[in-house]
Amino acid sequence: MKLKINFVLKTGMEGEIPVIAIINFGYKEFDALKLKYVYKPLKYYTGIKIARQDWNETLKQPFQKSKQNELLNIQKTIEDVFQYLQMKDKVSNEAIKNELDVKLKGKSDEVVTKVRLIDFINQEFVHRDSYSLKTKQRFESFVRRLEDFEKEIRKPLYSNDMNEQLYAQYMEMRREKVKKQNSLWLSFADFKTVMRRIAKTYNVDVFIPTVEISPNDKVRFLKFEEKIYLNFEQIQKVIKHKPDTERMRDTKLIFLTLLFTGCRYSDVFKVKPEFSYSKNGVSFDYARFITQKRDVEVVIPILKPLKDAWKQNGGAIAHQYTEVAFNLNVKELIRLCEMEEKITLSFTNSRGKKEFETKPFHNFVSSHTGRRSFITNLINYVPVTILTKITSHQLKETSIIFGYNKTSLLENAVLFVKELGRLQESNQDHFKIRLI
Repeated sequence: MKLKINFVLKTGMEGEIPVIAIINFGYKEFDALKLKYVYKPLKYYTGIKIARQDWNETLKQPFQKSKQNELLNIQKTIEDVFQYLQMKDKVSNEAIKNELDVKLKGKSDEVVTKVRLIDFINQEFVHRDSYSLKTKQRFESFVRRLEDFEKEIRKPLYSNDMNEQLYAQYMEMRREKVKKQNSLWLSFADFKTVMRRIAKTYNVDVFIPTVEISPNDKVRFLKFEEKIYLNFEQIQKVIKHKPDTERMRDTKLIFLTLLFTGCRYSDVFKVKPEFSYSKNGVSFDYARFITQKRDVEVVIPILKPLKDAWKQNGGAIAHQYTEVAFNLNVKELIRLCEMEEKITLSFTNSRGKKEFETKPFHNFVSSHTGRRSFITNLINYVPVTILTKITSHQLKETSIIFGYNKTSLLENAVLFVKELGRLQESNQDHFKIRLI
């Protein structure tokens, strides 16, 4: 990002003419007439006025030395402001103007009344080192969607322009693009996050969807949409499969880590057998780390299938892949494991209506399938108070974890009878009447 500064006299005036700083650093805005993005330099009034006869048009500076020095000082201030904002990843026309108003004209720094949404997202999310790659990519996608929307409405989208009508227009455009309710919910969530951050950052009133739209127009995330999981028989196919390429070997090892620890993909490369426990006849290795999403500590026992997989890999964990790349790879892995049967699942479309979709089993598999499978395969056997600590769910989220229970009503009845029979035999003092 290269800064270029030129000084010019305001056109169409006589007498004492204002000097304008033309500040160009590659900033673009959408041109409604040309229907494309064009360079948009900042034109900043320096506060200096000069008669036309005292202005050197060739050198773009005053003849008078004192006036030259004033403009040089302003140029230095502009350069300092630009460098400062660049270090903070907050360079935009609006940000430069606000900083210059404070430094050159003594205005209060509480002058921001509007901000272009695309600029704000780039500054606060995309270019922030503190955010994960996945979060940055998510907001980069949001920027692209807003750019498309700006083309649709033929003007840049500023925070003070947002209202229910524009929001509804944007969401309708998203409904036409996405198929599922939860995909639409992500658009809603991103929009809400950005508007709230603008309000907090600049202490201004902005349109926030959750506050200002009617309940019927709100988009809700559906936690218990029908999802697939791998049972132990299917997992056995993954274990037995021998990949031909390093990419597939890594994919298999990552997926087995997810399947046998229940961790999220954001934590999968933290799972390492760095600790051991041995007491009262119980011995196992375990991983211990702070989770990325919830920032809580977890201790996860390393189960035998995962331990065996690491051993087969020479004791090394898999090479790292982005979650996007893994989700493509794991579908291929499951296909190679011959899980290609077509299945039909229901989903809620972007207009809130239930539909069915039929695809090969492997096309439904993603990184979260590993976590879902771990919980589903154990939830009816391991007490939920234990399982939640392994998976880093909160107990107040038991409704979430119970949503992974895919056992049929008949299977659940069988488990109930078996468990009741076991309890009956071991607690005869309590069970005075035999129930089974």
